[in-house]
Amino acid sequence: MKLFISGMKFRCKQKEFQGKVNSIMDETIFKLITNPFALNLMKWQDRRGIITQMAGEFTDQQIAAGNPEYEKLLANLTQDKTMSEYLKQIRASVDKQKKELKEIPTRIDEISKTKPQSYDFQNLKNLLGAKESLLSAKDNLITNKSAALNEVLKNNENAKRSASNLRSEIAEIETQTRGKANNSTKVDNDVLVGLEFSLTVKKGELSTAERALVSINGLITSKKSDIESLSSQMNAKRAEWTTENAKELSFEENTFCCPTCQRAFEEADIESKKSEMLTNFQNDKTKNLAEINRQGGLLKTQKENLELELETLHTRASNGENLVHNLKSEITGIETNIASEKEKLNTSVPINVEELYANLLLENTIYQSKKTELQNIEATIKAEPKVDDTQLKEEKRLLLEEIEEIKNKLRNEQQITLVDCRINELKEQESKLAQEIANVEKTQFLIEQFEKDKMTAIENNVNSKFRIVKFKMFEDQVNGGESPACEIMVNGVPFSDANTASKINAGIDIISTLCQFYQVSAPIFIDGAESIHDILSTDSQLIRLVVSESDKSLRVA
Repeated sequence: MKLFISGMKFRCKQKEFQGKVNSIMDETIFKLITNPFALNLMKWQDRRGIITQMAGEFTDQQIAAGNPEYEKLLANLTQDKTMSEYLKQIRASVDKQKKELKEIPTRIDEISKTKPQSYDFQNLKNLLGAKESLLSAKDNLITNKSAALNEVLKNNENAKRSASNLRSEIAEIETQTRGKANNSTKVDNDVLVGLEFSLTVKKGELSTAERALVSINGLITSKKSDIESLSSQMNAKRAEWTTENAKELSFEENTFCCPTCQRAFEEADIESKKSEMLTNFQNDKTKNLAEINRQGGLLKTQKENLELELETLHTRASNGENLVHNLKSEITGIETNIASEKEKLNTSVPINVEELYANLLLENTIYQSKKTELQNIEATIKAEPKVDDTQLKEEKRLLLEEIEEIKNKLRNEQQITLVDCRINELKEQESKLAQEIANVEKTQFLIEQFEKDKMTAIENNVNSKFRIVKFKMFEDQVNGGESPACEIMVNGVPFSDANTASKINAGIDIISTLCQFYQVSAPIFIDGAESIHDILSTDSQLIRLVVSESDKSLRVA
């Protein structure tokens, strides 16, 4: 690729050439001021950015200046909230409140369905009072009919209770008297029973004493045997001591010779040896005699202890023999007394128990008095009269059912009041919401009007910069609002729908304004210039590219 600047070939890389060109003019601006179609080919957001940069934006304060309602509206904005954001907030609030408002009739309808049946509640209250008065009258009639019966029942109950108590007291006296009569027929054998018990006790004591005496005598025999054994051991120790004490040391002829060569020891050695042997002999003898004396002393101590125990056992045996003798004497005396007592009992006279029992009751004045009192009380007990109040009780039952039915209906009054109160609350809420929506919608309308005024001001300001081109800076939305846009209009027709001549002239109009804004100009290349006869005037150089059938090669005029 050949690169030229000012007609001269420029030897460098394309990137360096591009940098050189950009240093003279930005490539985007160059395209915009040389191509009538360039601005329309851009994205609308980029196109709008260039147009608003060129024409300038309006602040909210500039739009609101001189309009009290707009100024008040701006005063309500928070520090970091735009008018557009405020409008979104207002619309969201209106939508929410309208939704709540729409739900209220449904809620009222649902609550209305819970309202119970209505009655003439005052009439029901009057009827309830009348029914309750009639019920009280029925109760009085039932009570009066039962009063006489209750009095008889009460008196009879008291009399029966007194009679029952008297019967218990009479039965107690009869039981005691029967026992006394029965006891009178029995022979008094308490003495005999006591003697027989004493005999049993004494025999038991005798058996125990005899067993103890046998045990003591056995111990005496054992102790004597042990003492005799110790005496024999002591005599043996005495004989052993005498034998040990009689021992003497004797020296044999060859005692002091060498056991190997049988040569006799020296005299001095012999005397020394004898002295040593004698000393050892005496020491052993003394030790043996002391040990025999020690063992004999132990045997003596054991014998003395056994003799003391034997003496104690003899004393106990003597006491036991005396006890056995005395017990046998006592047993003999008791047996004699038993025989005598039995003989006495066999000679007693029998008694008539029933006759004695009857006489005892006749002689008992308390018993006779209570019998008389019982007869008098039994005579006061009357037959219980019968009272027929069945009809009255049935009428009372029906009245109670009617009263309960009336009370159930009266409960509807409170429920109806609660439902009506809730419905009124919802209606008040509905009215309040409607007023709030109206107030908010008023603010919404004012914001929308403000936004339209702002958009109109921006479009007028932009369009004032051009001769035949107008820019549509906003477009209507389905929800009634308007969103930013940037559509080129030529004589009221969108640029894309205009004919070629109109598009070229519109492009020249745009380029002229851009050249004034950027303070730069460049040749305008018009492709298909044969289709346009009246080209809009411009300060820029025009390079018209024309299709000519008569020219067979490129020609520059």
